[in-house]
Amino acid sequence: MAATGRRSSFWRTLLTPRFVILVVLASAAVLAFSSSFDGAFVLDDIPAIVESSNVRSLSPLSEALDAPAESTVSGRPTVSFTLALNYALSTREEPPVPYPFHVGNLVIHILAALTLYGVVRRTLQSPALAERFNHCATPLAGAIALLWTVHPLQTASVTYIVQRAEALMGLFLLLTLYCAIRAHGSRRMMWTVLAVISCALGMGSKEVMVVAPLVVVAWDWLFATGVTTPNSQLPTAKEANGLRSRRGLYVGLAATWVVLAISVWSEQRPGSVGFGFEEWPWWRYLATQAGVILHYLRLAIVPSPLVLDYGWPPVESLVRALPAVIAVSALFAVTIFGLIRRRPASFLGVAFFLVLAPSSSVLPIVTEVAAEHRMYVPVASVIAFFVLGGFVISERRRIPLAVGAAAVAIAAGVLGWLTYERNQDYASEERIWADTIRKRPDNPRARINYGVALIETGRTSEAEPHLRKAVALAPDDDEAQLGLGALLCSTGRCDQGLPHLRRAAEIDPQDTNAIRNLAEALAAGGNRREAVVYFRRAVELLPNDVFLLNQAAWLLATAPEDDVRDGRTALTYAERAVKLTGGRDPVSLDSLAVAYAELGRWEEARIAIRQALSVAPAGALGEQLRDHQLAIEARRPIR
Repeated sequence: MAATGRRSSFWRTLLTPRFVILVVLASAAVLAFSSSFDGAFVLDDIPAIVESSNVRSLSPLSEALDAPAESTVSGRPTVSFTLALNYALSTREEPPVPYPFHVGNLVIHILAALTLYGVVRRTLQSPALAERFNHCATPLAGAIALLWTVHPLQTASVTYIVQRAEALMGLFLLLTLYCAIRAHGSRRMMWTVLAVISCALGMGSKEVMVVAPLVVVAWDWLFATGVTTPNSQLPTAKEANGLRSRRGLYVGLAATWVVLAISVWSEQRPGSVGFGFEEWPWWRYLATQAGVILHYLRLAIVPSPLVLDYGWPPVESLVRALPAVIAVSALFAVTIFGLIRRRPASFLGVAFFLVLAPSSSVLPIVTEVAAEHRMYVPVASVIAFFVLGGFVISERRRIPLAVGAAAVAIAAGVLGWLTYERNQDYASEERIWADTIRKRPDNPRARINYGVALIETGRTSEAEPHLRKAVALAPDDDEAQLGLGALLCSTGRCDQGLPHLRRAAEIDPQDTNAIRNLAEALAAGGNRREAVVYFRRAVELLPNDVFLLNQAAWLLATAPEDDVRDGRTALTYAERAVKLTGGRDPVSLDSLAVAYAELGRWEEARIAIRQALSVAPAGALGEQLRDHQLAIEARRPIR
């Protein structure tokens, strides 16, 4: 009898509305994002994952928490750790494959959806709203979470792998709020601690998390007071009234700002974020963001067209930006008025504006003026506005609930299908950049990346017009100049390509790709004197690049011109290359041998060339090494 009772209890649990909704949310996420598993690494995924050594191991932990400078995940240790954990739990293929990281992103998104459901449900059962919504809090919360889960705007945070920074921040922001709400009831200390832990992890995910303590305070101000009902899951008005009883929670949440401060201090982004950009003074960025925010709102309602990289231009004048500024200011003013008057509906605006504030106000983020992933959490406010508004209207007009349920189901189906289709644009770099150009033809970065993707597939002739267009659109963009210059040189037109490579090196003297490409092009064209200058500069910037060290050492040891050769520097470079490769790279050992030969250290040169031959594979390299051995045995410098 006892076993029968347990089985009956188990099945009753499975059939509860809440459990069914959780299953529906997870299933809907899997269906809508199943097409994302075939997505490629794109844009910032490359330096943050493919080229990063930090994701290759969980030990030492300090390395797993770190990331390449100026990459999307630098200064975001929580994100870096999850990427390393993702790799550790996968097959550890080299180079990494996208599939495991896509699965990881989807898991984060499902957890965020379930947490959003919990937040909305408990908000609708709060003292301020229980009288109106308590009887239908579960299905309404489920509807909002479902539409949020499958919304196409979420592809920017879920399918674009490196933007799990946004998804993780959203998850921990929602968890912080959920735990803070639960801390109103029983086990207050446990939920308070969990809220602080969630907040700290969020601070290590993305800087936008700075607003989390303010979101919690706003929720308490708007929802944790009023008349309760017997079914309300929060204490009576007398117990909940006032913010003073929550002082410990607020102090704990505010303390997590230290985590964020340390992260920002350790990984600053002077090349992409700050107030020092001439084209982007704070007022122009703010005015531009008014139009961007209206665009976000439109996409929340009609999610098309979606664009990976907008290349959003600055507003030309405040007059032209005035309509957007007035519209956004009006929405903001209504939100502030509602907040002051403790109108619960104002929380939708509070959450929307607070989460967008760090990236969409006065602090210029010049590399990403507009980005759909920023709407990961804010789109929930828009969805909740329409779902709850529709519910209130249907109740007043006595529209059957079945009609509302059908509307939600249809909307979820349409949004889910659009998400499934959008994910397929990420199937390859070529496809996603072609899609971006089709929607934003004047975006130079999209042209550059599409050109590079075409070159990698051997379609050089197709890539050239896009790179030329990029240079025409952005003549002061070093990547555009570099891309076109490298393409022209690789197709035997160095006379045309060299000016572009020189321009790229002038625009950004720290651009290692531009400098090394220029050095190689100059050497190939016979201008070895100038090539040596750029090779030296490149080695200073990339002292552990074995290929570069060997190129520079070879030129310095074998150049025909006496004023170009520098045997001592060549030996320094070659010794470093040999050390970095553990003495197992025949090319590095060959560089060492010719450097010794240039210095007249023949016995050491013989030892190095013999070692090179012992580890060299059969083929052209082996033949070349034997020629060098004959010259060294004859004490004849190699030129």
